[in-house]
Amino acid sequence: MIALTACQLVDIGNREVQALISSPTREMAEQTEKVITAIGEDINIQVHACIGGKSVGEDIQKLVYGVHVVSGTPGRVCDMIKRRSLRTRAIIVLVLDESDEMLSRGFKDQIYYVNRYLPPELQVYALSIFYKY
Repeated sequence: MIALTACQLVDIGNREVQALISSPTREMAEQTEKVITAIGEDINIQVHACIGGKSVGEDIQKLVYGVHVVSGTPGRVCDMIKRRSLRTRAIIVLVLDESDEMLSRGFKDQIYYVNRYLPPELQVYALSIFYKY
């Protein structure tokens, strides 16, 4: 669902980050990147996972080159914004994947930091899956 939304909203003619997807774990951010890559391959959507444990230099290089979608963890996304490598002016959608998990894990300050740099007219989607046992 997240991948389809991101792919439908971005303008592939604009090589700036237009969708930012924040996940609580590296694995979830990488999984989202893989799904968007698979779905967006035919329409040339560029996506990059900004996650800890990967090269900061690679993240900077990919972001400077230009991607449409960033899937990342709050810590690395904040770092890329602080380094001015992740430009936020064209972002039209912010997706908080597993938002309840992120807020309970202490990512609240990082999410607020990111939000301060986002355009006021963007759409925010907060997603959580609740399991009934």
